[in-house]
Amino acid sequence: MTGDPYQLTDFSGLKLLVFNCGSLSLRYRVFDGDTDGTGGEIEGLGGPGPAKHRHREETEQLGSLDHAGAMDRALDALARELDLGSLSAVGHRVLVQPDDVEASAALVDDALLERLRGGVIRPWDESGRIAALARCRQRLAGVPQVAVFDSAFFRTLPELARLYALPARFARDPSLMRIGFQGLSHKHAAFRAADELGRPLAQLKLVTAHLGSGASLAAVDHARAVDTTMGLTPLAGLVSGQRCGDMDPGLLCHLMAREGLKPAELLRLLDRESGLAGLSGRSGDVRELERAADDGDGRALAAIQVFCRQVAKQIAAMGAVLDGFDALVFTGGVGENAAGIRARICQGLGHLGLVLDESRNRRGLAERETACAVGHSASRIAVLCVRSDEARMIARETARALGRADLNLDPEQRRQQTPIPIGVSAHHVHLSQAHVEALFGPGRELTPHSPLKQPGQFAAEERVTLVGPKGEVPRVRVLGPVRAATQVEISRTEEFQLGIDAPIRDSGDLDGTPGLVLKGPAGSVTLEQGVICARRHIHMSPAEAEALGVRDRDVVMVEVGGERPLIFGDVLVRAKPTFTLEMHLDTDEANAGEISSGMSGRITGIQSRPARA
Repeated sequence: MTGDPYQLTDFSGLKLLVFNCGSLSLRYRVFDGDTDGTGGEIEGLGGPGPAKHRHREETEQLGSLDHAGAMDRALDALARELDLGSLSAVGHRVLVQPDDVEASAALVDDALLERLRGGVIRPWDESGRIAALARCRQRLAGVPQVAVFDSAFFRTLPELARLYALPARFARDPSLMRIGFQGLSHKHAAFRAADELGRPLAQLKLVTAHLGSGASLAAVDHARAVDTTMGLTPLAGLVSGQRCGDMDPGLLCHLMAREGLKPAELLRLLDRESGLAGLSGRSGDVRELERAADDGDGRALAAIQVFCRQVAKQIAAMGAVLDGFDALVFTGGVGENAAGIRARICQGLGHLGLVLDESRNRRGLAERETACAVGHSASRIAVLCVRSDEARMIARETARALGRADLNLDPEQRRQQTPIPIGVSAHHVHLSQAHVEALFGPGRELTPHSPLKQPGQFAAEERVTLVGPKGEVPRVRVLGPVRAATQVEISRTEEFQLGIDAPIRDSGDLDGTPGLVLKGPAGSVTLEQGVICARRHIHMSPAEAEALGVRDRDVVMVEVGGERPLIFGDVLVRAKPTFTLEMHLDTDEANAGEISSGMSGRITGIQSRPARA
């Protein structure tokens, strides 16, 4: 164990109330500094039947209740135990992040509330959730309210993962692309898995499996979500309690025509009447289905088998996207607790080198345990169980939105007022000495052509040709000095030209990357790995980092003005004594904003920060 590298518990000096509002329920919890306080849950919202309110150990039967009414009940119960006016903030889970909001959580003002109400949320109805948020904001007018966006974790999905194969007039419409859901749970699972494995998340490839009443998988590559099974709506992907999962579109058209279903009726059938409940004819609760299957109910057994088969199939697919992975992480009510489901899923994954430890799996998570390993010592892939804790993630994101929990060391104004020079980095190659000699001749050393802004670095006279499966890119500049390992940095456009899918990586992070052939005047070199699209980043010295209130490995947002102003998120800070202040973008990123070298940007916020070593 490495402690808590992602600050999942440090809310010192803060009293936070968080609400996780679902389509049928409202869950709430208080975090008072490092102590978990009171909490509860209201279930059965929006239906004709009675709702049920559990607060601490007490349960109360209620009448029919909507989401705003549930918020009133929850606040009334909390007001009997604590001074709501003393809260530092209230965090609310909101499904979809509006396109014009960069941060993963934002303070709710009138303008944001109207955007959330006004249909920016695309097809998935969040009216109940937004009504509850608005009621809380009305009742606690003096307390900051924060919207925490569940889909924000998936903003890093590459375009190829977000696109649907629709006609061109639809395919690149942002409102018709894959969004992804259950991001808070997947993010928490990834953080806890890194902690349990004792390795930085930025060095891991993970498949996270949230299996509960809703179910989805995510592929996490070096701390970035690169694929997920849910899509524009939570209906896509895995079979879950009441949702259908992936479905033949032709079947849906056939159903609508044959049954005379209107769109709203079809949506209800797919979202509330299908999945495990539909297949079994009983329930979407896996515990009930397992008991029924043990008693000989064939439909219950078939429902479980369909679910496990689909999960296993999609885990293998995520492995293909990642080109192998370090750990499979089960979370969510089913993933955490159902040893039999985990065993069925893993039975079909032995070809990946994944082996479950039967006794560890049966034991699972102890009562107060938050994570445990259930894989066999011989397994090439670690298998973990992580207790889901979306409430803690909501609290963490709320603290970040407040600029607290050691996330903003200096005033925001200082960052806003300091220009960050921008350098546009064209394709280039860093070579090892052995490859310099293989390409340019024995005993050859790089010949400096011109100095670069970073001290000691230079553009060399030497150039090479990149040769990929599909094509070539000639006259690519070599940069010096030589490195221990050869690295090729290209843009997305050149990926297509070469026929290579290069991942977005930090410089030097080459494990599992594709290779190509380098041609020089004296010979050629075949690289097994080393081709990346460089993650956008800012070089700076430690003194410059201190002045800006950031530190090495922070991830920040940078605003760039000009003819096409925009904000770049996911910008890595790299602070070393040998660096000087400069942000690096590749040519595709620069072209998108009509940015040229010599322009400048400004840091507008800190997205994430690892804990101090």
